Amino acid sequence: MQMTGFKEKQETQANQHFFAASVHDWGKTTPERDLRALMKLMDKFGYGYNLFLVPLPHDAEYEINFFQPQVEGTQWLGFFDKKGKSK
Repeated sequence: MQMTGFKEKQETQANQHFFAASVHDWGKTTPERDLRALMKLMDKFGYGYNLFLVPLPHDAEYEINFFQPQVEGTQWLGFFDKKGKSK
């Protein structure tokens, strides 16, 4: 088993980001906004939202269709209601 080093982990994180979308708004992780801050922001709006892991850097451009990133390899991580509980 090979252990991932700090540098490899940073490179992996730089090449993916989290994207969240509700009927009210959307957001994504950036170097200034981690996953916890993104979820807190989405909870603040008071609407349930879907959370995705997108295999592109946070500043990449891509199409959003029906509140979902249109990127091959995107993973749906779940639906979270306004109370922060996953469904």
